Amino acid sequence: MIQKSFLLFALFLSVSLSSAPTREAFALEERAVSGIPIEAFELGDPNLKIELWARSPMIFSPVAMDFDARGRLWTTEGIDYQRGMRIKEGRSIMVLEDKDRDGQADSSHVFITEKEIRHAALGIAVFDNRIVLSATPSIIVYTDVNRNAVFDEGLDKREVFLTGFRDASHDHTLHAVVGAPSGQWHFSYGNRGADVKTKDGRHHISSSYYGYSDGIGKESSDGEVYVGGMTMRVNPDGTGLAPTGENMRNTHDMFVSSFGDVYQSDNDDPAHARISWVMEHANMGYADLTDGSRSWEEVAKSWEEPAGWSKGLRFSRSHWRENYPGAFPPGTIYGAGSPTGNVLIEDDILGLAGTYLVACMVRKEVMAVTPKWKDAQIEMGDHRPFIRLKKDRKGEFFLPTDLALAPDGSLFLSDFYNDTSRGTNQVSGSIYRITRKDEKQLMPPEVNFSTTSGLVEALKNPAVNVRSHAAHLLVKKGKEAFGPVLGFLQEVSGKPVFQARALWVLGQVGKKGKQQVAKYLEDTKNEKLQVVAYRALRHADPKGTFARAKDYADSKNLYLRREIALSLRGVAFEDCRSILESLIDGYDGINRFYLEALGVAFHGKEEQVYDEIVAKRFPKPSSWTWKAKNLAWRLHTSEAILDLDLCIRAQKPPVDEFRLLAMAFASFRSDEERKDRVNRLRALAQLSEFSAEYYQVTIEEIVEKDLNDLKGELMETSYLIPQQLGQLTKVSKPDEVAQLKGDAIRGKTVAAKCYLCHKIEGIGVGFGPNLTHWGKERTVEEIVREIVYPDEKFAHGYDKPVRLVSRKTGETAEGLLSNYSWHAGSLKLKVLSGQTRKILFRRAGAKIKYLKESWMPSASEMGMSDQDLADLAVYMQSTGSGDNDSTSADSGEPVPPTGNEPGWKVVTGDDFVNVNCFPETWRWEGGHAHCTGKPTGVIRYREPLENFELLLEWMHKKNAGNSGVFIWATPQSISKLVAGHGRLPYGIEVQVLDLGYAEHYTKRHKKPADWFTSHGDVFPVGPVKMNPFPPVAPNGKRSFPSKETTKGIHQWNHYYVRAVDGEVRLWVNGQEVSGGDGIEPASGYLCLESEGAPVEFRNIRLRPLSTFKDAPEIPAFVPPTPVKLKDHPALGVWKYLNGYTREVGEDGMVTLRLGKSLIWKRRCISKSENEFVLDGNLVHKLIGDTLDIEGKYQAVRE
Repeated sequence: MIQKSFLLFALFLSVSLSSAPTREAFALEERAVSGIPIEAFELGDPNLKIELWARSPMIFSPVAMDFDARGRLWTTEGIDYQRGMRIKEGRSIMVLEDKDRDGQADSSHVFITEKEIRHAALGIAVFDNRIVLSATPSIIVYTDVNRNAVFDEGLDKREVFLTGFRDASHDHTLHAVVGAPSGQWHFSYGNRGADVKTKDGRHHISSSYYGYSDGIGKESSDGEVYVGGMTMRVNPDGTGLAPTGENMRNTHDMFVSSFGDVYQSDNDDPAHARISWVMEHANMGYADLTDGSRSWEEVAKSWEEPAGWSKGLRFSRSHWRENYPGAFPPGTIYGAGSPTGNVLIEDDILGLAGTYLVACMVRKEVMAVTPKWKDAQIEMGDHRPFIRLKKDRKGEFFLPTDLALAPDGSLFLSDFYNDTSRGTNQVSGSIYRITRKDEKQLMPPEVNFSTTSGLVEALKNPAVNVRSHAAHLLVKKGKEAFGPVLGFLQEVSGKPVFQARALWVLGQVGKKGKQQVAKYLEDTKNEKLQVVAYRALRHADPKGTFARAKDYADSKNLYLRREIALSLRGVAFEDCRSILESLIDGYDGINRFYLEALGVAFHGKEEQVYDEIVAKRFPKPSSWTWKAKNLAWRLHTSEAILDLDLCIRAQKPPVDEFRLLAMAFASFRSDEERKDRVNRLRALAQLSEFSAEYYQVTIEEIVEKDLNDLKGELMETSYLIPQQLGQLTKVSKPDEVAQLKGDAIRGKTVAAKCYLCHKIEGIGVGFGPNLTHWGKERTVEEIVREIVYPDEKFAHGYDKPVRLVSRKTGETAEGLLSNYSWHAGSLKLKVLSGQTRKILFRRAGAKIKYLKESWMPSASEMGMSDQDLADLAVYMQSTGSGDNDSTSADSGEPVPPTGNEPGWKVVTGDDFVNVNCFPETWRWEGGHAHCTGKPTGVIRYREPLENFELLLEWMHKKNAGNSGVFIWATPQSISKLVAGHGRLPYGIEVQVLDLGYAEHYTKRHKKPADWFTSHGDVFPVGPVKMNPFPPVAPNGKRSFPSKETTKGIHQWNHYYVRAVDGEVRLWVNGQEVSGGDGIEPASGYLCLESEGAPVEFRNIRLRPLSTFKDAPEIPAFVPPTPVKLKDHPALGVWKYLNGYTREVGEDGMVTLRLGKSLIWKRRCISKSENEFVLDGNLVHKLIGDTLDIEGKYQAVRE
């Protein structure tokens, strides 16, 4: 069957040109039968096997599939997908079955054939004898009354369940229904839009620039404006239709977990396909967030394309609008793809519990991810291949379209089998079955929907729609189901997935059921079931939601607080103010997912939330931390923008933070707000602190792309660029012109011709690049060359020169292209005046010609003489010389950098975690740290780092003060400190030492201070390796500074540290002085040190240069077994100095305290009759009644 016959294939091509009368007749026609041989597949799990279950003619071009409770597979086909009718009678739903249970289908028949079914119906779901077909424009429900799996006219029923989904010929439309653990149905549709009315009077509208543009801005019956595509839920009787997520491109399929979480995979081109968790009410960010009227390409900004990222993987952060307040983070972006069917496996029959699978036609594979609850979100994690073609079989026509779990737990995969996803060329297809290699024959469980016990047992079924339908029927039984479902809940104790399914049902079967579910709200040991309990009760008892929200708003369960926030959407501010305050108190200032949940709670009451809560709690924008900044950013009301403006002016953030905060200005709710934001951004652009090009580009692009009020033009007017600006002249070669003596004053007059297209020191038109700084770093000859030969190279990164000619109007538009959107049929064109026009090129019938030459006329075409060129070149070298900006696109960053350049982030106390200091050791005022110096210990940055740069300032407050900065402190040593063992970590220490320390050391120890300096030593601590840069300390381990630049007490010193690829380099007060390479390990934690004397740090900025794929967690410290001290004469508590004690225990552990505060614990590593030694070679000798400690201190018994 798997051999290709070219003779038969030719016959197939001739037969396919005419339509068969019926699906049965079509199957009998002679044609080539092709498919992927089993040996061509590669499985990601070696314990699994894949087998052929069905192939043409039993099934052709399978699209969507689902199992019923009997184990029969129901499928739709794409026989004539994008090719016109191949069967006169219409399109069919097929039913396949393996009756003899030998692992292959042996029966295939038609359930129904209809002309009204769209080609390649994109979804099918089976709920007992209700077959639910998703075939745009409608969801159709067939009821197989006599349960014979054949639709009998006059007996069986056909209902148009919902209709109004747009564009039946497109795939960005209606997709499969899937059952939820509540018994409800969920489904999704793409961004072609919808206009749906329900039997209970609801009217749902969604639209975008991509589809149903007439619906843009129209409100649904709930008063909201929705952007398609969407995920929805509805009751099985067609009532209660409600959105659960919006603004996806084409969420081809979706799944609802037993906990009630929605997963989806959203396709797109170019390379932005993603696998996502959809938080309830999430705006997933494909089109404009407010009404869907603008494509992402229309607002894409140059700085949203991260340097160094592979364009094959990811093109722009603009794509899912990640930088916009209100856009939900996109999830796992895996690049080019066209995801189709999906399934979440929750049982462990295949050993895959917790695995979410997504089929992808473009990648020709099935991908797997393992969703994890983490930090208020469900992190989908990295994708990995689950089923794919072997390297030498990549040319096979494998187009996986759907995935489904059978009632016996085996996994099924459908293969459309085609050489393209654009239309049906092959008309063949296969269904594959995946099971474990070591598994005996799987037997489907007996499902009995007619008894309560049978329904309860069906809650365990691997097939999602079997168990969802069982939940629905149990809910209909009401109180009768309480006892059996409670018994099931008790039976599956310790199995959260099964427990969750029981809780969803219990909440809907009477007062006792709700009381049982409410108990799980108190189960603080199981955060997931707390969330399920809240969700289940919210669904079953919506009126009681407010009281529950109030009771648990201060819960330590972050996921529960997220759910409470989501449940406040639509609740009046006066009713939920105290709850909102508690939820805001629980925000850490960093978590984007929790912030977006708060945004859902704020919806419709943003002004009140900002004015009455946020502004009052954070009254000083100049000293705002990230918590206040992010809340204002997410709310972006007029008052919030005013305060963000003040915050930016006061804090002067680095450009990455500036860009994020400025994106709040890009979001507006009225034209008045839009104009105000334009004015505010332009005012910021005038400040000297933001004169650097990266700030200016940020402001310019937000104003031009987000805050414009451009209306689409159909090319009824021409925009032309003159090709000549004067009498043609003959100019010499650039090297010859460069020999002439230029005059800058005359050159400024010549520059008037440049003002037609360029700005120079604020004068001119912003059509081409700003030339203010352009000439500073160029020679006269280089400047002349680019004017004489403007086509040799374009300005780096500048927009593309294009010419558009309309076939409809005959008009021509010339200029610089940006923000091209093929899907929207629009582009922006900067014309010669410097203004930007939005051209609807598709509707205008315009052809776009990309030009290879610059629009800039040559020196000859501008009528310049050789002397004009020489004068202009000298003038261009002088422009911008009065600016403070030390960075430019051409000169690169200064060294040390300013900390404002891209990539830098401001670090504050919120970013540090205490390791082994006292709570009062460190006090923070924003980004200014005050350290007492007692006890000796460290605080660490919240996450480990690999390659990075660090900027900070430090100042000692006491003569001979000691401190330090640890680079790449090892997680193991940090863990040891956390456990109370030791004072300082292992890693690379960058010394922070006062100038008076050497004198202090010499006086105290009577030794020369020749093994250290106070000017920036760099050295390894512990077993860390480093090759020190010269000059090197006498011990051969420290890198001594090559220059002495450190300032004394009460003066600020500036450090710049560059830690890259095992090399650390230190600049002190602007001069590089020391460092080392060959460092192992070259990753770990950044730490600030407290060591005996007060010290301050401020203006801490960090620029990570790499990220951990799997950041190591700090391991739990397991101390070596100490030497026992039982019966040792030194047992007991010894006191010395002013309040220090050492407690010697029989277990060999010695505890050092200052008062009641623990400083450290150390183990005994050796002992003798009157002596013992601790970790670190700390010797303790008992001399009479005195304990001599380390030869330094004498202690007496307490």
